[in-house]
Amino acid sequence: MDYYDQHMHTHFSPDSAESFENYLEQTAGLIVTTEHLDFHDAYNGGVDTILDYAAYSNKIDALNASHDGRIRRGIEVGYTPESHEQILSYLSGKAFDVILLSVHQNGVYDYLQPIIDDMDPKAVMQEYFELCTEAVRRVDGANVFAHFDYGIRRLPVTVSDLQEFEPVLKELLDAVLAKEMALELNTRSMYEYNNVDLYRYMIGLYLGMGGTRFSLGSDAHSIKKYCYHFDDAIALLRESGVTELTLFKDRSPYTEKI
Repeated sequence: MDYYDQHMHTHFSPDSAESFENYLEQTAGLIVTTEHLDFHDAYNGGVDTILDYAAYSNKIDALNASHDGRIRRGIEVGYTPESHEQILSYLSGKAFDVILLSVHQNGVYDYLQPIIDDMDPKAVMQEYFELCTEAVRRVDGANVFAHFDYGIRRLPVTVSDLQEFEPVLKELLDAVLAKEMALELNTRSMYEYNNVDLYRYMIGLYLGMGGTRFSLGSDAHSIKKYCYHFDDAIALLRESGVTELTLFKDRSPYTEKI
């Protein structure tokens, strides 16, 4: 099988200290890192988290020369309405193999910060899913919509709660389909944050709307989480009748059997 982890970070992201070299030791195949881009990053004290593209590219070029070109370039774009133009400006003229699109914050706080614990879960869900839909609609060129549940990881959300928001989720998935993006199964969300049932529900909803593109990502920030629970996630996809994953090279999709 030639699929690979399509969501992971190195020291080029501020919340990781991991090296390319250590990831390369985990596999004889391809790797791609998807480094953070979050303007006015609430999780980073409001400082812009901007990938140093020149240094990142130089590092990959140097390693690819001695590792048979096994590293691909990726980025995880964190959307807020205020940063839309900055995102487009940053991406212009830069070559990535895959672009993940995420919503981590609302411009004031990150959805993984403790402030969420004292909020009305339904209000957080409404705001977060609407922001996700806006992100997909406004950011052209992204390939994968990442961790649909990021904004609700701290909340005691059940499948019944998601069903209550099904019209909103269908708007989000309709936007994902319109942009021909893949839907990510984020295995840390699924197996570290115990959201497998939420993903099972979302997979069914997406398939029912005609979706076919799935991406598998661990969201690893160290090799300890590399390909985290991939066998379990693939088994879940197979239970749903899914037989392939979508990967990207030069931002063009292709499929691999699972």
